[in-house]
Amino acid sequence: MEFEEMKKIWDAQNGQAMYAIDESALHNRVIKKKNKARRTADLTEKIFIGANIIAATMILVPSLLKDKYSISGSLMMVIMYLTAGFILYIRNKRLKVQDNFDDSMVGDLDNAIATSDYQIKFSKTSRFYLLSVVLLTLASLVESGAAWWVILLVTIFFTVTYLASRWEHRTFYVSQNKDIRAMRDKIISMESEASEDELDQQI
Repeated sequence: MEFEEMKKIWDAQNGQAMYAIDESALHNRVIKKKNKARRTADLTEKIFIGANIIAATMILVPSLLKDKYSISGSLMMVIMYLTAGFILYIRNKRLKVQDNFDDSMVGDLDNAIATSDYQIKFSKTSRFYLLSVVLLTLASLVESGAAWWVILLVTIFFTVTYLASRWEHRTFYVSQNKDIRAMRDKIISMESEASEDELDQQI
């Protein structure tokens, strides 16, 4: 948790913990987390859109030039183009609502959490999508009569890719989400304590 700006000051008279916070510096950290979540989602979307369009085109062009089509290859090409279009659709949808949050520290954290939740869902879905690509790729290799060792190498490659995506999901996306939520809970707790202290002083 990044709260270097927070300095704990003990009130010797009543033994209560008080907090002196540089709200401007803390809010800047919140904004950095919000922008980091946005950049991560933005980069992931662009990579998937570009990768799917390029891969689908690499299947389409040789098929057109050779006038030779395979069922699995054609199906994979269609799925990739549709996937790129769908990601573009949900990306535009995300961008339209990403600023519909309160202009406050907690509002910025809610914004970051919403983007992080989106990234986690995207990451989970992409792994299932990867499995469909694996099956279609293997089917295409079998259909074209590829050697067994080629099929084995492709299987190993996709297995490593899948395991790496799982590690990335847990290490980066889920961890970042937990960190942002913890910061939000802490700030709300601090604001609540500050309000209670003001009320006690008035009484």
